[in-house]
Amino acid sequence: MKFAIAGIVIIAGLCAAILLSRPYSHKPHLHDSLYLPSGKFIKEMSLGYQQIAADFVWLSAIQYYGEYRQNKHDLSYFEGLIDIVTTLDPHFIFAYVFGGLVVSSDIGAFDSGIEILQRGMMNNPTSWQLPFEIGFLYYIGLANTILAARYFDLASRIPGSPDITRRFAAFVYSQAGHKETSIRMWEELIENTDEPYMKELAERYIEKLKRGLGDDKRR
Repeated sequence: MKFAIAGIVIIAGLCAAILLSRPYSHKPHLHDSLYLPSGKFIKEMSLGYQQIAADFVWLSAIQYYGEYRQNKHDLSYFEGLIDIVTTLDPHFIFAYVFGGLVVSSDIGAFDSGIEILQRGMMNNPTSWQLPFEIGFLYYIGLANTILAARYFDLASRIPGSPDITRRFAAFVYSQAGHKETSIRMWEELIENTDEPYMKELAERYIEKLKRGLGDDKRR
């Protein structure tokens, strides 16, 4: 037990030391990824104590991102850190969400950010947050309303998902030109919500969309 925990501390300390040894480097090096151990390697070396190792590396990732926000270095190692954390703890949903958003917004690599969230979906199929965040990235970052609506729709069909997932799905389907699908989503929202104001909102959107469909048919 003591040997295993000592090994974890050494591994996590190594990760932190590697990351913090270049605090003022602003340009990513071609071979930077070679200096960061892979998630699989850390998992094997953790000797069955993956959760403890994941916590250590997660703290390193948060510190690393915090120093980036202070303009001390770039984010060359960030995606690798998220890979380590989520390999050690594949059910750490916030790590996928935080990683996906940072890689997309701070690094500007939306495809890579979406891949992180999709990996999270595979490991956590009952989480509505992950497809919802993917929909958000497609909508805000890539202006792809069709894919955004599909992921919002997927999130809305997961048990326990809140009304906002159905609201986003219905609204973005409308923006994508899928008015009939949007009407169906608003109708599902009316059936599933207990909030009177949400029912009223959905009814207004349905009325507006039906008027739009009528105008389209008369053209």
